[in-house]
Amino acid sequence: MTDAPTDASLPVKRKRGRPAGRTPLQEESLRQTRAAILGATASLLSSKTYVETTIDDIIRTAGIGRTTFYLHFESKFALAIAIVDSIATDWHELFLELAAIPARDIEKLIAWIATLSDLYIDHGYVSQLAVQLPVFEPKFEERLQKDRNDLIDLLGQAGVGGFAIAARTPAGEPLSRERAQAHLLLVRLDRLCHDFSRGLLWSAEDMAIQVRLVAEELSAFLSLPATRRA
Repeated sequence: MTDAPTDASLPVKRKRGRPAGRTPLQEESLRQTRAAILGATASLLSSKTYVETTIDDIIRTAGIGRTTFYLHFESKFALAIAIVDSIATDWHELFLELAAIPARDIEKLIAWIATLSDLYIDHGYVSQLAVQLPVFEPKFEERLQKDRNDLIDLLGQAGVGGFAIAARTPAGEPLSRERAQAHLLLVRLDRLCHDFSRGLLWSAEDMAIQVRLVAEELSAFLSLPATRRA
């Protein structure tokens, strides 16, 4: 009589199933859905305020369900942060161009400010959102401060004038004079470009004067030697 096969002698059957993780098709579907949410929100924010724009508006415009929305964003505020983050790379790259501009060349700095303003114009709903968020989402102020600190450190690593000195004082420690100057300058640039993009508050002549004044302030800060002691 033949012995019955033992478990050890039986061939191992491999379990069939889906591989771990998402498939490329699933990843693409998620990407398209996220893009639809961001696009719908951009469209709504072009004509409505942050407060007026509801999640119901967003899911209706994007053509998705509420569950799908929360699969991508835990809240409307999280979505707003993602929108602001969407231009972060362009913003950083433009500021890094300051490293190649002679610190005393006011005309080139004025042209650079015009380019920065164009970024605000091209993404008008983002700059409008950034102005509204601190009013309705107090935590956004903390986020703005972090973004400015990150930019100061980035420019400091690139050895850009006063930013190189400012970056020697780590974020979270008492402000050095240069880091405080850097924060104030970034706030001033942000406000100036926002006003420029709206084109409502000032005449062209008034804006030209303000742009030159900020360019002169930027020039003085960029002219600080990177070897200066903080």
